[in-house]
Amino acid sequence: MEKTFLKRITAFSAALTVIAGAAVSCSKKDNASEGGKTKDAAQLMAGAYKTEQIDCDIVNPTSIARISDDKIVITGYDEEKNAPTLYLTDNGFSEFNEVKMEIPEAEGDVEVRYDNCVAPDGEIMVFATFTDYGDGEKPDFDSPDFNPDEFDFEEYYSNVSYSYKLYVVDIDGKVKSSADVTGLEEFQGDESGSLNIGRASAIGGGKMIATAWGEMEDYNIIINSDGKVEGELDLGNSNYVDSFTAIDDDTIAVCGYFGGKEYVKYLDAGTLKETGEQIDLSEAGLEGQMGSVFKGTGDYKLYINGSSGLFGITEDGKSTEIVNWLDSDLGDGGIQSLLILDDGDFVVCYNDYSGGDYGNSGATLYKLTKRDASEMENTKVITVGVLYDDWAVKEKISAYNKKNDDVRFKMVDYSKYDNYEEETGKTLSSGADQLKKDIVSGNAPDMIVSYNGAIISSLYNKGLFVDLYEYMDKDSDINKDDIMPNVLNACEIDGKLLSIAPSFNVSTMIAKKKFIDKENWSPDDLIEAYENLPDGMRLTALDCKEQMLSFMMGVLNNCIDYQKGTCNFDTPETRKLLAFVDRFPSSEDLVDWEDQSAMQEMFSEDNFKEDKVLVQELYISDFREYTREIKGRYKGDDIVFVGNPTTDGRGAVLTLDKHFAILSNAEDKEVCWNFIKEFLLPAEDGEESMYSYGFPSLKSEFDKLADESMEKPKYKDENGKEVEEDLTYYTSSKEIKVDPLTKEERDFIVDYIESADNVSADFDPEVESIIEEEIMAYIGGEKTADEVIDLIQSRVSILVSEQS
Repeated sequence: MEKTFLKRITAFSAALTVIAGAAVSCSKKDNASEGGKTKDAAQLMAGAYKTEQIDCDIVNPTSIARISDDKIVITGYDEEKNAPTLYLTDNGFSEFNEVKMEIPEAEGDVEVRYDNCVAPDGEIMVFATFTDYGDGEKPDFDSPDFNPDEFDFEEYYSNVSYSYKLYVVDIDGKVKSSADVTGLEEFQGDESGSLNIGRASAIGGGKMIATAWGEMEDYNIIINSDGKVEGELDLGNSNYVDSFTAIDDDTIAVCGYFGGKEYVKYLDAGTLKETGEQIDLSEAGLEGQMGSVFKGTGDYKLYINGSSGLFGITEDGKSTEIVNWLDSDLGDGGIQSLLILDDGDFVVCYNDYSGGDYGNSGATLYKLTKRDASEMENTKVITVGVLYDDWAVKEKISAYNKKNDDVRFKMVDYSKYDNYEEETGKTLSSGADQLKKDIVSGNAPDMIVSYNGAIISSLYNKGLFVDLYEYMDKDSDINKDDIMPNVLNACEIDGKLLSIAPSFNVSTMIAKKKFIDKENWSPDDLIEAYENLPDGMRLTALDCKEQMLSFMMGVLNNCIDYQKGTCNFDTPETRKLLAFVDRFPSSEDLVDWEDQSAMQEMFSEDNFKEDKVLVQELYISDFREYTREIKGRYKGDDIVFVGNPTTDGRGAVLTLDKHFAILSNAEDKEVCWNFIKEFLLPAEDGEESMYSYGFPSLKSEFDKLADESMEKPKYKDENGKEVEEDLTYYTSSKEIKVDPLTKEERDFIVDYIESADNVSADFDPEVESIIEEEIMAYIGGEKTADEVIDLIQSRVSILVSEQS
């Protein structure tokens, strides 16, 4: 997800990031917009395939490969039987013949896990990991009398031993060879001696490449068919490897991170050394699309399974989207294996990550058939612009498209325009900026999902967005009174609802009442508190310029009036706060981020409890978690909500999860509204929505959760019986049982949340670019605080005036 510069500043109090440190690789990108208004349905859905699940009994297929013109082999893993499986079929995929692999079952109290793969020459290699738990006492988790606190897990795990075997099997299921795997000692840790070995790829010539995950590191190792580990693959400056694939008789393709950037690198199949040839995925327009690599066909040297689709890469490193997963009704998931048919169709082993399952139920076989352009002639395509690959939006789109043929939603991901300077992390271009340009030019999607409300508010005067009240007022399912008032106020401009957020959260600063005895402090209160800190106490976890700048966000956020086209950064409060910030060193001068012990001490959750820091940020996004924090973590402390320092007494900060808005030139606004409504209404099964983070904006759902916070949590057991359980908070040394909120405590936090209408710092992308440039110069010591304020005031004033 995109995290803007100013949000990075704001998040610094939680030590989540360092301003200049979180750089993303610089990339060259085609800035031609793909908003959607200039393309017809056939062009927009060029990557759409018909998806048909193949009718078969194969459980969790893991690989599919052609071993002759009319023979296809499919391997899988039957978890219930704990056994690898092998099937043969032909080009019609109508009959599947299971072949029994003659691999002996594990004996005694031994668990075994299999990882199988097919080599280009048709050999099937099965890697088996055996876990022997010995003869000691074992935990009986199914017994109601089992007490995990009294069981000696350390003794139990000390008796566990691991061994590994490699089987080579032919297509008749006969074991050609089996061997104990030897030579793993140098990769095993000193503690348990275990290695988790997987992601195996048979590359031919009796060799397999696999990843071995140790206790602290992972290794890419070469294993011969006789079980001997040949050694670790030398991949130079690799940070992480995603996949290995033999793409021809002479070449192995390796996809992963190398030196912090995404590449496909080529290895010589004989020596397994780098050939020097490589594809920079960012140069190929595929940044963020790193995934499994498959042997190419036709004009394509290889295919790569990206997060959004299947891409073909030519010999000269250029990429083309072949299949768009979402447009082909495959939602949010990924493919484990791929077979290209002679007619250009595909068969894939697809793992669906949607529905909260995250692929745990295993893969399924699908056939993908290219849609004819004529099928799209009468199809209405509604485009949805997003600023990152949003799985919740993808899942809703997928569910809708599977049920409808005359109207289809298409997601347009603007994150491909995000471009940062590699060394400094400075923003060179952003998806938010490109989206805004598309909106102004009339080439934007029909609707947008923005995580920055200023994109919408800065364009208010141009009349580019629909007033959602027009649709809400005539809707039978939801109306204005159903939505949390503070959310509506945050999304309104001049009485018009230009966007709506399905969920929200609130953040504030807390202190102990013995140090600060007032709520909603001002900038003057902040400075006074710092100047009168008790000996040995810090103001925050990390007293540096970046942290102190986060305190300014509430002040800066109110400096711009997009509706009037004015700004006023040059105020006494701003100058006073920036002068206060100037008293602190930058984070880079203050702390060594590589010193883990120093980091643990600095950001220890006990610091507030032990009076080492004055204020602590409190995120309020869930009533249960809030209860754990206040009545568990801070139990016994008299806490006051001092809030973020502001001049108007609104210290609680409201953060909206995402803004849904409809463009005034959208093709079908009613359909767009109905799509937005899906995110607002409760789930039909009564479960909490998976599509949003934080509190629901639907007031009835918010009130329901608030009332439930006065009761102990409940869950349903395997018999469907509702069971009550304790609410607990865990420290590093003990478990604290926490009572539910009382009616008084519930009413206090509900009132506090409902009163939060000071929206978190959202700046127009161009404004943010100006502020980033000047603040970075200030932090780097290149400009004084007064110079920075004058420059921001001058530059932003001109910009917002022009925009209005």
